[in-house]
Amino acid sequence: MSELNIDDEFKKVNVHKVMTKDIIAASPNNKFSQVFQFFSERNINHIPVCEDGVIKGIISNKDMMRILYKYIVYGKNSDIAALDEQIKITDIMSKNPMTIDANTNLAEVRELFYKLPFSCLPITYEGKLVGVMTPKDFVKLKIIQIDGSEYGGY
Repeated sequence: MSELNIDDEFKKVNVHKVMTKDIIAASPNNKFSQVFQFFSERNINHIPVCEDGVIKGIISNKDMMRILYKYIVYGKNSDIAALDEQIKITDIMSKNPMTIDANTNLAEVRELFYKLPFSCLPITYEGKLVGVMTPKDFVKLKIIQIDGSEYGGY
């Protein structure tokens, strides 16, 4: 398949067809230990932070590691209850992250990943979080094209 054909195909397919829909979202009221547990048990790299389905921020596993390093190595504090008391999710998250509408085409999303320094875009529909898109989703898309499967949807 030539590059031109892939670009044409990406312009025809909206992000909701290939985004990751099975996501965990945190609340601004979650404790640090709860969010840490989400990362540990689910083997994920990003967790959106939402209130009533509206995205307020996003936390990466790098954000979590940076905080843990600061509190454990520099602060000599490894008591999880104390960490829950001292660390607020709203202080860790990147506030008001860029979001993409579910009907944005894949060519536009791919261009954003090329230009911008992050690897997860929250996807919204009518103002509510419905999924996330990462570069891994483009890899999955290539696999779908190879085996001839149809695109998904929401």
